[in-house]
Amino acid sequence: MKTLESIQKTYKVFETLAKIAMILSFIWAGITLVGLLCGIAWRIGGHVYGISMENALELTQAAGLEQMIGALFADFVFALTDGLLFLFAHRYLKQELADGTPFTLAGAEQVKSLGVKTIVMPLVAAIISAVIYECFGLTHPSDRGNGTAVVLGIALILFSLVLHHGAELREGKE
Repeated sequence: MKTLESIQKTYKVFETLAKIAMILSFIWAGITLVGLLCGIAWRIGGHVYGISMENALELTQAAGLEQMIGALFADFVFALTDGLLFLFAHRYLKQELADGTPFTLAGAEQVKSLGVKTIVMPLVAAIISAVIYECFGLTHPSDRGNGTAVVLGIALILFSLVLHHGAELREGKE
């Protein structure tokens, strides 16, 4: 029983970390969305809190206003994707804590689903980002790799098999 208590404490820590990361990701998405809306307002010749389009162009001399809008739009996609993945992880961890054990069939299915989402969602975000960068004439940053997401997704799918086996053993005992 001591091991289960350690597992539950660890799950509680990860549940808290997932919640914090989810909130920060959604804040990041909100900030980029506000920046995106301000950029669009400047682009159409409006004013945002007294800053005219000319002043905005001075602030973004390294790249034009259109490039700033494109970069913010791509960042919004990544922030939203990260926030959603952390939301799904938080839901699973919260459900596991309510169940009192990681060895449930529903929990194993949630982990498998999270593994698939961890592989697919960042890939889709990278594709959407590449399209946005191409449309706005930006050079795509080379630091956006999906290798980590794929490895993590595969690990989660394998972990779901272990949880599924444990759930079957647990049901056999009862």
